[in-house]
Amino acid sequence: MNFFERQAAARRTSRQWVVLFVLAVTAIVIAIDTVTVVALSFYRQRRSHADEDLSYALAAGDFQTPLIWTSLIVLAVIVIASLYKSSVLRAGGSAVALSAGGVRIDRNSTDAANKQLLNIVEEMSIASGVPVPEVYVLEDETGINAFAAGHAPANAAIAVTRGALNTLTRSELQGVIAHEFSHLLNGDMRLNIRLMGLLFGILVIAVAGRFVSRFAPRGDRKGGGAIAVLMIAALAIMAIGYIGLFFGRLIQAAVARNRESLADASAVQFTRDALGLRGALVKIGAIEGGSRLQVASADEIAHMLFAPGMSRAFATHPPLVSRLRAIDPTFRESEFDEARRKLIAQQAEPKSSAPAATSGTSPAARSGERLNSLLGSVVGVAPAAVAQLVGAPTTAHIQTAQAIFASLPENIVQATADVTAARGLFLALALDDDSEVRARQLQFIAVQLGAKVAQDVEQWLTQADRLQAGQRQPALLRLLPALRQMSRDDRATLLNCLTGLLQREGRIAVDKYALRKLAQLHLRESIVAPPLPGRATLNLYVDELGLLLGVLAQAGADDVAQARIAYEAGMSFLFPRARPAYAVAANWAPRLDAALDKLDRLMPAAKELLIQALVNTITSDGKFTVHEAELLRAVCAALHCPLPPLVR
Repeated sequence: MNFFERQAAARRTSRQWVVLFVLAVTAIVIAIDTVTVVALSFYRQRRSHADEDLSYALAAGDFQTPLIWTSLIVLAVIVIASLYKSSVLRAGGSAVALSAGGVRIDRNSTDAANKQLLNIVEEMSIASGVPVPEVYVLEDETGINAFAAGHAPANAAIAVTRGALNTLTRSELQGVIAHEFSHLLNGDMRLNIRLMGLLFGILVIAVAGRFVSRFAPRGDRKGGGAIAVLMIAALAIMAIGYIGLFFGRLIQAAVARNRESLADASAVQFTRDALGLRGALVKIGAIEGGSRLQVASADEIAHMLFAPGMSRAFATHPPLVSRLRAIDPTFRESEFDEARRKLIAQQAEPKSSAPAATSGTSPAARSGERLNSLLGSVVGVAPAAVAQLVGAPTTAHIQTAQAIFASLPENIVQATADVTAARGLFLALALDDDSEVRARQLQFIAVQLGAKVAQDVEQWLTQADRLQAGQRQPALLRLLPALRQMSRDDRATLLNCLTGLLQREGRIAVDKYALRKLAQLHLRESIVAPPLPGRATLNLYVDELGLLLGVLAQAGADDVAQARIAYEAGMSFLFPRARPAYAVAANWAPRLDAALDKLDRLMPAAKELLIQALVNTITSDGKFTVHEAELLRAVCAALHCPLPPLVR
């Protein structure tokens, strides 16, 4: 199953959950309406002789008005509770991490274990082609566990327990983080957030019934009948709520187990090191407490965890032994005891000072020579092979990410630790190379964000211009965690400025446009969750596809004839019979901005074909340069198809 098939499966699962949620809510409303009818009938019989008017109002079958109000109130409670929970989680993965007791790791942290974790996360982000998530540590948790949360990679967070940092080797920790990145790339995080919101709405019904039954007055002789009815109704509603939650948890567990098995397989593919993930799972089975979490919200986030955070009736993960044997069929349960003895022996040894965290690269790599040897012109690349790389990075991409990470200038790295510096570099990377255009853009930034911000941007321009093609996107992706520390309003203002820059310039270098579009996309999705994978077919967007392929053909060609050949190579793949003729794209930047937003609505299978067509266009001249590869990656990011760095 490739990225596009997993996206389609995630969308089907989301649709099924919505249908099941509607059915569950309908069943709950009907059940509570039934309780209302029974309670009112019982109350009418008790009061029929005491109150003639009430007896008439509640005559047999005359329950229409109470039932309407009951249904509306129950629906309102469930919907409002779900919307409330969803709005709380709108802040992204950081909200979930903080609710679980997470502490955000600062870029300037001196803790060796924290720095190692940051390095691993950054390497995997660059290798995956997605923004670097915020990283949290659950300081009070001694078990081995982790989770990824958020609506999209641009507002994601990864949280790891202190027990995992203290117990796992770098290879094992890398296996755990690769597992979490699989959830991030496969769209599981958004599904998990949605599940939390929907289940909370059902849970509130049970909590409301429990609250009424616990705190309602016990009454006296006069009101004893009414209070007894109220108590019985409250208990019945509480039972209905918990039964609904029971079935919700049952379905949630089934979905989660399937996604966890897929994440294990993807993690092994990502790292090409089954021993790392295997070692982490063995240690979970070896240590006391295993993966157990102490935080009160452990049950709520159980389906998001690397391993079960607590015992529950319906397991959200396959059994530990089953996961291990899926990775390594030769696994023996006696290995838990062996690992336990080794851990006890290690704890008894005198502790030496922790080694300084490294990114996994040699000092020689910092010269950039290794980067140049990994990134380069690729001849004869297969379009289908490139499409298969989407959402499926490998060890080679991690090695490339390490080389990129090591090759970045120190001040570029330090910019990720400061919001002001990050904003300045973020905008500097998006400005045009032409001096006249750049002057107008700086003036626009001064008007939109203030003269001080424009000065900060100008100070970063020299450093931004010195970056190689293969360094610019990774540098941009590493800035997102710092920018997410800005207030929502400040990020919205920055986004409006970026959008204005995209719309103002008709003539712009394609690579700069792509970088600016990438910046706009990820900043926007740190504020608003992206749409679900669409259902549109290629035939709906023929003009938009012609514009995109025309711009790419024009950017990589020496003359019109060569551009026409490149255009035909891509468009004929999508539309073998009839298609628009090639035309030189004028004032294309604002039009392409709108076109990419529309093309993002394509169904996953159509996006797979589009990426193959893009590669056909780019490689029609028999070359695939770093410049063209980075341009392709930016376009793929706009389509929500993260493409790893393309290597030799």
